[in-house]
Amino acid sequence: MNQPHKTEVLNIPSSVDQIEKVDDFVESCAVRLGFNEDALADIGICVTELVMNAIVHAHKEQIEIPVEIQVSCREDGLMVSVRDYGPGFETAAIPDPTSPENILEDHGRGILIVRAMMDDVKVTRLHDGMKIEIFKKLNSTE
Repeated sequence: MNQPHKTEVLNIPSSVDQIEKVDDFVESCAVRLGFNEDALADIGICVTELVMNAIVHAHKEQIEIPVEIQVSCREDGLMVSVRDYGPGFETAAIPDPTSPENILEDHGRGILIVRAMMDDVKVTRLHDGMKIEIFKKLNSTE
């Protein structure tokens, strides 16, 4: 890629109706970078999961609270951050979804899935919310 590092920002209201807009926004950068179909699917799943968590869990679908999605097209891959203004959470406090008592639960696997599909995941608790950054290498073999 001969382009310099490029970052774009999308702010959406906390409505699940915005998911397609977010997917299109992130996918446009990923396609420009040359990600294959499998990687595009992984990126889409992870971004959808993070944005849904921000809308449903952090903001309780209060449409007036924005979710900020930042996409950075880099020479080595794609960086996406999802920023919310909810109460936050501690990753250490998330129950292990693979433990016997949680295995049949219908929720609680989002961060596990995101960590499995992305090359790097960073969760940051802010004074007024959370920011989760994910990175997918352009030539990742996973």
